[in-house]
Amino acid sequence: MAENLAPITVDDDTERKRIVNRLRRLEGQVRGLQSMIDSDKECEAVLTQVMAARSALNQVGMHVIGHAMKTCLVDETLTDRDAIISSAFGVYLHYRELSAATGASPNAGVASPAEVLALLRRLEVEVSAVQQVMSGAGDCESALRELSAATSTLNDVSLAILGNAMQRCLIDESASSREDVIDQAIQIFLRYSSCVR
Repeated sequence: MAENLAPITVDDDTERKRIVNRLRRLEGQVRGLQSMIDSDKECEAVLTQVMAARSALNQVGMHVIGHAMKTCLVDETLTDRDAIISSAFGVYLHYRELSAATGASPNAGVASPAEVLALLRRLEVEVSAVQQVMSGAGDCESALRELSAATSTLNDVSLAILGNAMQRCLIDESASSREDVIDQAIQIFLRYSSCVR
């Protein structure tokens, strides 16, 4: 589908600037998470920030996908409503395929704070890469690919932070039986389900 895509055109400067501004705010949230991990902030506060970053990435992601649909991935010659919808849905499915291809690998254990920080630094670089594509003359496929990488890394970050928080402070130390620990884990997964995909 994406072999011969047109580059993103210059007449969409306003939308690009809005997307880049959103990406900069997301980058700030990622740096904030790094600072929270470094200073050993309370688990609940860190997870709340993870959910905010995840929501911000989802929002900016939909803007990048919409931008790609408008500027180069949906055939401009289409005039039939159903054909346009079908084409736009195809773009969204293509993004989902890219996300699945860069999907998170299951982690065998709980990540250490140093591993979480490394993931956050990688996420910051990937968010910056999306910014660069949106600020320059990058093509739509590159924008979607970079967005997919950042989404995948944020999934890894979310899981790592949640696992670490469960071990450190979310599951009560007095939970001694297997059943008690599992019951608390289920409650945590339900409470923070928006952190993980």
